[in-house]
Amino acid sequence: MPGTEIGTTRDIQKKSAYHHGDLRNSIIEAVSQLIDQRKSLDFQLKDVALLVGTSTPAIYRHFSSKQDLLVGTAVAGYESQKAFRTHALDQCATSPLARLLSIGYAYVHFAKECPGFYLLMKNLETDEILSSEKYQKERDEGLSLVRSLVQECIDTGLFVEIDTDLAMASLQATAFGLAHLYLGNQVAYVAPSLLGDRDLVSKVFAIAMRSLLSEKGQQMIAEASQNPFTQNLNGHSSSRRHSLKKF
Repeated sequence: MPGTEIGTTRDIQKKSAYHHGDLRNSIIEAVSQLIDQRKSLDFQLKDVALLVGTSTPAIYRHFSSKQDLLVGTAVAGYESQKAFRTHALDQCATSPLARLLSIGYAYVHFAKECPGFYLLMKNLETDEILSSEKYQKERDEGLSLVRSLVQECIDTGLFVEIDTDLAMASLQATAFGLAHLYLGNQVAYVAPSLLGDRDLVSKVFAIAMRSLLSEKGQQMIAEASQNPFTQNLNGHSSSRRHSLKKF
């Protein structure tokens, strides 16, 4: 595995096509901030305009309605999550187990760094978002990759013989649970001694994986468990900056 110790959001953003002067992406960014603040879709376009420093008519030059804006924001969120996933896969070992774990780490790190996007994509999807072909394509691409890696772990004997859907459900429950543990600031209450533990995500994934791993997989788990998003040794956390691609 490469010697990269930390993958910050800024590192990932450098590889994206996001430009701060781009009004469309600034509008999308504002929506993600409002969702993060309010934990709901209870806002109006004038609130978005105020946050961006533009006018409501200017928003309508890019989006036909609030629902259209939410669809655009959700699609942008999946593009951002994909950038985190790509970064993680670039840093990990080549085994399917290492790649699977890296995707899980990217999922949790994305939720921590981009909470507004995450909440919209995982908790607040509207009918218009769910019916968007572009949104479906982005979502299904990630799921297909995870499923193929799970199947490869089964086929190569890294996992015990298990139904693929059951393994998928177990891994998704772990990633989803960790994401919401951080989003709800629950670590301090649920596991106070682990608050600030830079390896907490890796440890939880390793525990959750044990029921899936064969003896061969157990021998590889330590090597496969390196988290590319772990903080560096001086304790500086990554900046909360979102990775957006230009649409």
